[in-house]
Amino acid sequence: MEGVSKIFGGVVDAKEGNVRKLLSALDEHQTVWAEPQHELEFYFSKIGALLGTASTRDRGLIALSHLIPQCPLDILEDKLQYYVNVCAKICNQKGHVASIPLAYDVLKQLLIKSLESSDLNKLAISVIPKLMDNITSSVDPSTHAATLDFLETAMRHYPGVTGSAKTRIEDYLYSLVDSEDSQVVERTGRCLLLLQQIRGGGQHGSLHKKTWDEYQCKLVDTIHDLLGTVFAHTPETFDVDENLECLKLPKLVTDDEPVLAARRVVTRLLNLISYLEEAIVQPYPVPKPFRPMKLLNVVLRGHSVSCQTMAKNTIQENLALGMLLPQIQVQLLKVLDGLVLVLKSNMLPFGNLLTDLFEQCLKGTLTTGAKGRKKSYIGLRTKVYESIGLWCETAKYGSGVEEITDSLLEHIVQDVAPFESEVTLQVNASRQKLSAKAKKKLQKEQNAATSLAKTHSTNSFENSKHLQSDYGNEVLCLAALRCLVKILNAAGCFIKPIMQKLIQEKIVSLCFSVFSQLNTGTRQNLYFDPNCRKALMSALHALIVNPHHICPPPLQYGVHLFNIVQVQDPNGDVRARASELCRSTETLVHPRKEVFYFPVEENTVKDMLAAKKKLQVNSAFFPAKRTYDANKTPISFEKVKQPVSEPVRAEVAPASDNESEDDEPIATVEEVTIEEKQSPEVVYNLDDDENRANFNSGQLQKSISEKTVEPAAIEIDSDADEESEVEIVVGEGQKSLEKPGKQVANEDDEVEVVEQPLSTPKTAATQNGNSMSPKSVQKRKSETTAATESAESSEKKSKTNAETEDVEARVDDLVAEFVDELIDDVE
Repeated sequence: MEGVSKIFGGVVDAKEGNVRKLLSALDEHQTVWAEPQHELEFYFSKIGALLGTASTRDRGLIALSHLIPQCPLDILEDKLQYYVNVCAKICNQKGHVASIPLAYDVLKQLLIKSLESSDLNKLAISVIPKLMDNITSSVDPSTHAATLDFLETAMRHYPGVTGSAKTRIEDYLYSLVDSEDSQVVERTGRCLLLLQQIRGGGQHGSLHKKTWDEYQCKLVDTIHDLLGTVFAHTPETFDVDENLECLKLPKLVTDDEPVLAARRVVTRLLNLISYLEEAIVQPYPVPKPFRPMKLLNVVLRGHSVSCQTMAKNTIQENLALGMLLPQIQVQLLKVLDGLVLVLKSNMLPFGNLLTDLFEQCLKGTLTTGAKGRKKSYIGLRTKVYESIGLWCETAKYGSGVEEITDSLLEHIVQDVAPFESEVTLQVNASRQKLSAKAKKKLQKEQNAATSLAKTHSTNSFENSKHLQSDYGNEVLCLAALRCLVKILNAAGCFIKPIMQKLIQEKIVSLCFSVFSQLNTGTRQNLYFDPNCRKALMSALHALIVNPHHICPPPLQYGVHLFNIVQVQDPNGDVRARASELCRSTETLVHPRKEVFYFPVEENTVKDMLAAKKKLQVNSAFFPAKRTYDANKTPISFEKVKQPVSEPVRAEVAPASDNESEDDEPIATVEEVTIEEKQSPEVVYNLDDDENRANFNSGQLQKSISEKTVEPAAIEIDSDADEESEVEIVVGEGQKSLEKPGKQVANEDDEVEVVEQPLSTPKTAATQNGNSMSPKSVQKRKSETTAATESAESSEKKSKTNAETEDVEARVDDLVAEFVDELIDDVE
């Protein structure tokens, strides 16, 4: 869009809430930077005027932050110093508090842009120390996120310059240890890790490794110290080193009120655990030397105490800490996930510790007698299932999860089973002749049973009316089903057959129950959530593709269910997922071929030979022996010979280049004569409606009139001492020929030579302008001699040409093609 200069002033003068939207709409056209140089100068002078006034400074900062990423370097080089001075003044608490995050955002964009130019890089290096002076612990909490974002960018791209302000930065970061803002906690963890590498790495990164090792040890010791505070009133069985070297954090402010004091302690503990997680998963300039057992001890200690254990001591402080204990354990499991992601197979030696930890967590958070209501410890159990799935995905068959599958699958079944209302039935005793004492006893038992049944039915009715629903348990069900899928993928073949059978029965029955009652179910049903239904189908599919070798998978049930769900489920995502699983299971029901084999067709080879005359014929395309009859016996000359009434002499000849290649009619072969040092003569009898055959190149060509083809003969060299002449007699309407090769007739072989009168064709082909009658033997011999001489001359010419192929091999192969075609027609 043209004419941006006319509306740019109106865009930046708009109210603050609309400036970003207007700039985004203007940026969509990408015509600002196509304007002349004086227009660009006008835009930035307009922004400079906005920055000079306190009332319009925020709009100028927003516009500047939006334009800097695409701003030309020459303009930015002239104005960088001015922009830095304005932003530094704002960040030094001399401006409005709301302008400080905008100023830090502009400074961040300037640092990133300075990496593209050496001049800008030098200017950024000179101004960074001045900007570090504004970072103090007394800044407003609303500016912490923007300050940390700028600080992270500076330490990442200019570590050497920021190294001089390491102490100031460290004090600022430690002052944020009690923050409750998740963004501030995450960015503080990244900045603390970057703080360990801003003083240089020394030789081969030895200094980086040293600072990293000190940092992880101090973090772990500080976490152990706070865990000791949390478990101060609870007996522990975990041994901890007393000589702890902790981080120099600000003193923790405790309150006389136990609940507030517990909240502060747990908040700091959660932040430090988050710092440890960021330190594990974030990149580092050198390979980080981990201490896996030291890190695992933190996780194991945090899960060694349960809420039930802390509840035994009923003092208010201990109960308040026990209330927050599940949050600590969830955060520790995130640290464990980070270790698994980074160390991968190096965690296999600790697999037994992890599986025992998972089993212990699920056992400690199991709630009994809570059917039809929201379960306890949903967040912790959900995280345990996620950690189990991550471990199974990472370790695969080496996870060792099959050792705890008995108890693990029981927990999963309990968490995925929806609530079903119970009905109590009364069964009266059969009529028998009883004594008075027995009748009295039976009456008491019936009265007691009746009272129990009434109470149970009443409670069940009331609970189902008010409390009995699965609302709130969808997240836990989804996590349990996804965990089941990953367990089956990692160790499905190692699970006991009886357990495989039980879980198959449960999942299959649950699938049909859920999808058959879907339209009639209430919103409180556990599988009303479409994500739970997709996870349920994935669990069934995992049972199908990961069976035990002696336990057949529920393939038939799965195919039937997926076919129903992909057309009947009300949710589109569920139908799409069912369609994917249906296609996957169909490959098991109807497996594909083991090998895709595409044989070479002879017609394709013929086309190739016709297109490229100089291509050497490969005998592999045409086998030496081929069987065509039912008994699989090769064809011989004796089997081909049959009496004929009207034989016609045929001659093998190369096809002309100007003939068309459309159809393939079969010519009648009635006589073949092969003589040593002479060319074979083959005459084709073609009707008017047939095509003329090009047997030398394997193609058939149209013929306007009926002709007898007799081109120049081809000389065939033979090693035989005696001249052999073979005549094959074929009946009319039957066509047969054997491949004439370099074979010498033995004395014992019977060769039948028959002289048959040749039928006079309607027309005769001419050679060199002279006509030839088939009945004239002398003229035929003279023409044969002439053809032989022409063949010898052509052979001499072909010998001089290096690109001409062997004529003898070509004739053998092409005659074999002709035999194949004739035999196919005979059959």
